[in-house]
Amino acid sequence: CGYTPYLKGLHLTIDGWRPGRDAEGFKVKAGVRRVRPFIFWEWEEEQWIDLSEEAYDDIAGVAKPPERVRPVEILRRDVEALITFTEPDEPVLALARPEGDISLYLMGDASGKGFGSAFWDDKAKEYETGQYGSAMQRKSSNNRESDNLVTRIERLAAEGRLYNQEGHSTSEELCDIILRLRLVQQRTGCILHVIHVAGTRIKEAGIDGLSRGGLMEGMMKAGEEPWRFIPLALSASERMGRAVEDWVTSWWGAGSEAWCGASLTKVEPTDWFELRKVVGPRLWIPPPAAMETVIERFNEDRLVWPHLPHVFVVPRLMTHLWRKQLSKDSDVIFSVESGPDFWPREMHEPLIVLIVLPLTPVSDYRGPWLLKGTDAATGVEKRLTKGFRAWREAGNDPEKFHELDDDVSEVWEGPQQWSRDILFKFLIDV
Repeated sequence: CGYTPYLKGLHLTIDGWRPGRDAEGFKVKAGVRRVRPFIFWEWEEEQWIDLSEEAYDDIAGVAKPPERVRPVEILRRDVEALITFTEPDEPVLALARPEGDISLYLMGDASGKGFGSAFWDDKAKEYETGQYGSAMQRKSSNNRESDNLVTRIERLAAEGRLYNQEGHSTSEELCDIILRLRLVQQRTGCILHVIHVAGTRIKEAGIDGLSRGGLMEGMMKAGEEPWRFIPLALSASERMGRAVEDWVTSWWGAGSEAWCGASLTKVEPTDWFELRKVVGPRLWIPPPAAMETVIERFNEDRLVWPHLPHVFVVPRLMTHLWRKQLSKDSDVIFSVESGPDFWPREMHEPLIVLIVLPLTPVSDYRGPWLLKGTDAATGVEKRLTKGFRAWREAGNDPEKFHELDDDVSEVWEGPQQWSRDILFKFLIDV
């Protein structure tokens, strides 16, 4: 079930003596960290810190590692968790994939004094609602929502309904409750995916109303297909037709006017294992549930064709399977909040757009050149994310656009044209 997260306390303990750490061993934010007068030397306009053994005493604020360190509080909790995991006399087998072919879905919410959840598979759907006691009502909403889902999962495990299955839960879990989920995985061999969905989707699915006792909303209506409310297997194109693809083409260009002189070629699922036959820059618009496979194919493709650019457009669902890894390879990443014509409000979650530029050698640098992290890349990321968020928050009220900062004020003319101009100029400049 993965013990790696429970080694965090050990890492924070052995590195807690270093400068810029708080009492629990975590790094202090740059704005709070004390500035130390490091001694460095310069070479070809680069600044270097000399960390040789002889230089330790000359560098202010850097001490030699101590012989003993003080354990942080999280280490105690991690050790207790590891003891719980290793209680069985025989090692527990961790399944790479479930033996069954059934996926189970659970969506839940807690609102005020009440809670509700809906559970379904390919045969039936079940839902429940109730009210918390006074002690639970005093806890935070995150705690109540997490406890609601985890308690339901534990009951399903006790009933034997999770053995060798793959399940999906749709709430952000608190760290002190995650252990309960991992123990369920260890006991049953199921695979749990924790998926964050927009609050507006929770309302549309009727789960928000269920937590207040409403039993005739969303998926609880007779004949409603529950999978319609969580489209994990649908791509942005399948949900919006060509609208998203046309928006990408508007700033990338087409034909001879396209960036780097080549139009984007949409990579269809039938192309994923035949990428050698796909010509030119790639446009990936896959379903969120398929992103784990897409990442594997992309990594191999980029090794073979490092000179080709890639553009990914994926709804913000199941991001635990792909966003962290793909972000490392992307030069530009930004979110498109639901609201523009090509991705309206009824889509709920934002679109995540990632641009992977070619690995290009340049004359004054040895090795592949990356735009990631430069002022140009981070500037366009922040401007686009900020502008799309402002458009969603302003809605159809033109008065609110007068309050926008200068760098995103033009978004009032329409986010599609505004973002097109920014990305088009960015690609020309790079």
